[in-house]
Amino acid sequence: MGGVGEPGRGPAQPGAPLPTFRWEQIRPHNLPGDKWLVIERRVYDISRWAQRHPGGSRLIGHHGAEDATDAFHAFHQDLSFVRKFLQPLLIGELAPEEPSQDGPQNAQLVEDFRALRQAVKDMKLFEAKPAFFALLLGHILAMEVLAWLTIYLLGPGWVPSTVAALILVISQAQSWYLQHDLGHTSVFRKSQWNHVAQQFVMGQLKGFSAHWWNFRHFRHHAKPNIFHKDPDVTVAPVFLLGELSIEYGKKKRRYLPYNRQHLYFFLIGPPLLVLVNFEVENLAYVLMYMRWTDLLWAASFYARFFLSYIPFYGVPGALLLFVAVRVLESHWFVWITQMNHIPKEIGHEKHRDWASSQLAATCNVEHSLFIDWFSGHLNFQIEHHLFPTMPRHNYHRVAPLVKALCTKHGLSYEVKPFLTALVDIIRSLKKSGDIWLEAYLHQ
Repeated sequence: MGGVGEPGRGPAQPGAPLPTFRWEQIRPHNLPGDKWLVIERRVYDISRWAQRHPGGSRLIGHHGAEDATDAFHAFHQDLSFVRKFLQPLLIGELAPEEPSQDGPQNAQLVEDFRALRQAVKDMKLFEAKPAFFALLLGHILAMEVLAWLTIYLLGPGWVPSTVAALILVISQAQSWYLQHDLGHTSVFRKSQWNHVAQQFVMGQLKGFSAHWWNFRHFRHHAKPNIFHKDPDVTVAPVFLLGELSIEYGKKKRRYLPYNRQHLYFFLIGPPLLVLVNFEVENLAYVLMYMRWTDLLWAASFYARFFLSYIPFYGVPGALLLFVAVRVLESHWFVWITQMNHIPKEIGHEKHRDWASSQLAATCNVEHSLFIDWFSGHLNFQIEHHLFPTMPRHNYHRVAPLVKALCTKHGLSYEVKPFLTALVDIIRSLKKSGDIWLEAYLHQ
């Protein structure tokens, strides 16, 4: 064993004893251009390499100066392959007397969760059923064809157009779920196959960039409900969530009537997220990072859509159909994705262990065959966040094991009725708005 390491030391030399580091030496290395992290008690300097990280520098940087062992296991399928990239970044290891995690974390919970993950792996719950996902893709493609046939056979009247629009909304919503599965590499054994398939589903079937989605979504998984790290809750100054409500109130910030945000949510939240925010954010990402392949995939979606429907409606009618589908799918997307998160704890970084941080930010919704399909199995949000690469058809099998872990450690394992979960979004927005108003008036 080497001696105590010194800051600024280069990569460890092969065959040489590894320097050891204390957490007090590691903590300062969480700055732009200076990032260390710990994986399996080994210390890595990712400062220069972070820009080349496939998930983006922000994603890996969110774990700066932390034990990232569980995140490392959660996001990667082929660990032996990924470790090859880590080896040149190795600069040392934790000193023997140092705990594996920094700060007041529950070491027994960490140990039990890792044992659970190994048990789940032994049960082969990370293995996908090809027929399940083939059926999902098949019913998406069938609905795309059915929508066009409805207009082709019945004409572009109001009734056939409404039916076709609803069919397209279902197809688009289910495409969100399928590309989400592929983005988490939970369909194919080889990551590359998942990425290629995701580009097809996200690009050709939806008109978005797969890389943009992963860039955004993986940060949500790494640090759920954490301001400035999870983009899903970094929505101020339009909406105030969690701890930000009282902060805005104390600082007398009033850009909008936040005590009415639960009302204007219906006007600018569900209707416009996909149509406006996602479209603009997606295009900006593609141009900024020069994802030209993604741009071509998205262009193929728009070409197919408008070439399919302009002959029936003309350009204005086809545009109206497109907007109607986007607005309706946006409602579906917002309500389903936020029912598990907005009502939960939202705030600044607490530096919790993986299991605690995921459980604090998620809850489940009671399942049925319909709800499972309607929500893309995101009603099992707890299991999905703990094991993001697990195929969704196995969530119901791991759920009792997760619940038992939570019971043992006194952690909340919350399961709500579907309608209650939807209403809780509005309740949470109203509660945050009321907290802001009280702080604004009385501080």
